[in-house]
Amino acid sequence: MKQTAIHMNHLQLNAKMGEFRGWDVPLLFSGINEEYHAVRHAAGLFDIGFLGRIEIAGTGSAAFLQQVFSRDVSRQAEGSALYGLLCTDAGAILADAILLRLTGGRYLLTISAGTTEKVLSWLGKLEGKSVILTDHAEKTAHFALQGPSSAAVIEKLAAPHFKKLRTRQVKELPAEGGVVVISRTGYTGEDGYEFILPAASAPSFWDLLLQTGKDAGVLPCGNDVRDILRLEMGYLLYGNDIDETRSPWEAGLSSVVDVKKDFIGRDALIKLKAAGTRESIVGFALSERAVPRLGGSIFSENHEIGTVTSCALSPAMRGGIGLGYVQSRYAQPGQEVDIEAKDREFAAKIVEVPFYRKK
Repeated sequence: MKQTAIHMNHLQLNAKMGEFRGWDVPLLFSGINEEYHAVRHAAGLFDIGFLGRIEIAGTGSAAFLQQVFSRDVSRQAEGSALYGLLCTDAGAILADAILLRLTGGRYLLTISAGTTEKVLSWLGKLEGKSVILTDHAEKTAHFALQGPSSAAVIEKLAAPHFKKLRTRQVKELPAEGGVVVISRTGYTGEDGYEFILPAASAPSFWDLLLQTGKDAGVLPCGNDVRDILRLEMGYLLYGNDIDETRSPWEAGLSSVVDVKKDFIGRDALIKLKAAGTRESIVGFALSERAVPRLGGSIFSENHEIGTVTSCALSPAMRGGIGLGYVQSRYAQPGQEVDIEAKDREFAAKIVEVPFYRKK
C-alpha cells in the first residue's frame, strides 16, 4: 500500500491503520467519540495525503480547464477554490475535484483518492503544447485542520493573516523547503483549513500543529471519523456515492454543472437532463440505533427500490444514517422505507440533507 509523507508520525501515535483506496491510512487515534467531538467542538487534524494533487500550468491552462471542468473557470478569481466535476463524453462523473487557482496562471486540482492515475491519463490525452501537467502527490503532503477552534490555532502559530482567509480563499506562503498552499476549505462541515506543503517539511509541521493546538483541544483524527463527519453533511464520496456509472443529475450535483458553457460531457448531460433521471440519491435515517449495511437494499412495501452507498452511526442523529440511490418517484423527504442492516430490515425515512446542522 502507498504511504503518506507522515506515515511514521501515525505509527508513533499508535494509530490504528487500515487500507483506503490503496493507501495505508490512520483509521483511529484515540477513538470515534473523542475525535468526533474534537472536530465539532474544538478542532481535529487530518492527514489527507491520499488525495490527488495535479498542477495545471502554462499559457493555455485556463482554456484547458474550461474544456474539462464542469464550472466556469473564466469567472474564478485568483486565490480561490472551486468545487466541480470532470465528466466523460457520456456525461458520467469521471471524478469530483476542488480546483485551486494559484498565482501566475497556475492551478492545482485536488481529486479523490484512487483517481489520480485515471485522471492524469485522461487529461494527458487532451493536453496541448501550452499546458503542463504535474503530479505532486509524492512531493507534497496534505493536511486538514477542521473545527471551530482552527482559526485560533492558526493565529497562535504566529500567522495572523491566516485568520483573514475567507471561505474558499487560497493563499501561498513561503515555507521550509518551498511553499505552503493554504485554503479555507474542508470536508467536515466545520470551519477549517487545508494545507498542501513540501513532503520533507510535513512531519515537523504535523507535530507543530498538534502541539500548538493542544490547549485548545486539538486531536489527531482518522479516516473513520472523517467519513462520519462528511456523511452527516451529505457530502459525497467518490467510489461510494458517485462514480462513472452516475451522472451529476442523479447525484444531486446540478449546482456544480454549468451547461451554459462548453465542456466535455455537456451535450450528453443536456440530453440526460431532458430524458429525466430513473434514480436519485437520497439521505435516510433509521428509526432505531443500527448501522445500515453498505451495499444493502432499500425497500418500499417489500419492493426493492434502491441501494445503500454510504452509511454510519451518527453521533448527531443518535442513530443510523446513510445515502443511497432510489427510484426517483420514491426520492421525497418523508417517504417511509426499510433498510438492510445486519441480518434484518429496519424502518427508516427519506430525509433532507445535511443531517447535521449547526445550532
